[in-house]
Amino acid sequence: MTLRWRPGYTWNETIWNPSMISTALWLDAADASTITESGGAVSQWDDKSGNGRNAIQLAAASQPNYSATGLNSLPAIDFDGTCDELALSTVAGLASVSQSLFIVAKRDNAAGRTEIPFSVGNTQFGDGVVDIPRWTDNIMYSQVGRSGNRPTPFSVITDSPYINAITGGVIQKSYTNGLLMGTGTTQSQSDFAISNGGYVGSGRAVSNSLRFFDGKISEIVLVPSVATLDLRQRIEGYLAHKWGLTANLPADHPYKLVGPTP
Repeated sequence: MTLRWRPGYTWNETIWNPSMISTALWLDAADASTITESGGAVSQWDDKSGNGRNAIQLAAASQPNYSATGLNSLPAIDFDGTCDELALSTVAGLASVSQSLFIVAKRDNAAGRTEIPFSVGNTQFGDGVVDIPRWTDNIMYSQVGRSGNRPTPFSVITDSPYINAITGGVIQKSYTNGLLMGTGTTQSQSDFAISNGGYVGSGRAVSNSLRFFDGKISEIVLVPSVATLDLRQRIEGYLAHKWGLTANLPADHPYKLVGPTP
């Protein structure tokens, strides 16, 4: 097992990371070997989950840019908010409410409000896996499953880097930087249709207006289960230490000072 240094770790510690669990999708801008780019324009971002759900854009005009210092002086994929997006090569197996989404991102235009960094689902009903700002105000929420079951909107959107998490299942829970921000309605949830694929950098999969994202995305981890408290906090701790976001975690978070180890 390779030993790597990150803030919060010493040289002789083994770092816990998503390769140690089952993931449905894992996009990591810190792993340059997974990014195909030419002159900074990204045509492919490889999925590290082993499921081959690579994010691809062949049209040069719609390719986002790789930035080595885009988020907290660390690597990120930079989307322009106009037409940039990457499409998942396959979304088979993702139409389940029993999933948990984690995303590290930073908006460049919080006032834009309608921008969506990640979406999987269908445009007719707005159902799916999505990290999304509400139309009417500058409030962010995440959902897994039916739009009618989404948690209460939470977290005023700013231009600061953030970690968003949504744990699916019958009762969805939304978190920003390790803090619970909203709980979904308690009701039975059926799996949702995926009629329009999956996208990084736009809401094309869940919105007819597309809602392109203006900002940076550094990592996306989609877990094919409803994350337990321990797993959610491990992933949050891993992401916070990796992307320099430990100050965002609450004081009582178990991984605020030292990142998770196996």
